[in-house]
Amino acid sequence: MNVLVADKCPAPEMPRARKKSKTPSPGPLRPEEILRLNAELEDRVRERTAQLEAANKELEAFCYSVSHDLRAPLRSIDGFTHALLESYAPVLDSLGRDYLDRVRAASLRMNQLIDDLLRLSRIGRKEMRLQEVNLSDIAESIGEELKKSDPTREVEFSITPDVYAKGDERLLRIALENLLGNSWKFARQKPKAHISFGVENKDGKKAFFVRDDGAGFDMTYADKLFVPFQRLHGHHEFPGSGIGLAIVQRIINRHGGQISAYGVPDQGATFTFLLPE
Repeated sequence: MNVLVADKCPAPEMPRARKKSKTPSPGPLRPEEILRLNAELEDRVRERTAQLEAANKELEAFCYSVSHDLRAPLRSIDGFTHALLESYAPVLDSLGRDYLDRVRAASLRMNQLIDDLLRLSRIGRKEMRLQEVNLSDIAESIGEELKKSDPTREVEFSITPDVYAKGDERLLRIALENLLGNSWKFARQKPKAHISFGVENKDGKKAFFVRDDGAGFDMTYADKLFVPFQRLHGHHEFPGSGIGLAIVQRIINRHGGQISAYGVPDQGATFTFLLPE
């Protein structure tokens, strides 16, 4: 019996590993290349500076238009309604006079909103002069001014002494005026209110705070606090335009800092801000 022997199949060749090509490391830049890169960088800086200056000029033109063109019709509305109330009051019933009073109040409120909008736009264009600022002294003076504005209220101010920060004194005063004024306003329904300013340690950094035991707010809507013209309370309950905290945030941001808020309804609010040291 013949036995057939199968041919042996050749073993498959294993793929050979390819040698990795070494990327040559870049050598040191030549002096002429460094000069060229520096010149390109300076050109970009000049270009961006020119664009920023142009944007600022457009903003100034817008502010002028707001302050001039929009105020003119408001003055007419207020003037004519005032004339109607003075000259035609005898022929108007109580409902008619009430309507005219509402028109005047709305025009005055619109004028205030324009003022607040201009204030917000100017904050971003103010030149900053950084220095060591005694925030305690500023807070003390603001507290005294608030007490003088309404001596009948019982409000206790607790100001931590010798609290310093590096920043622009004028802008930081505006920020504290808005924060402390905000606490003063929202604590007005308390028979004996308490407002405090101080500094705490937060992860090794100075955390400045303004705290009150006033109306507080629901944390669900905390993201709206720093949005211009957003309000968590009714205008008749607490007057205002809703621009103050937006101004505060812009000032803190200009300093390279951060601001946050915490509140509990009917128990008070705390605003905390960090500034670079």
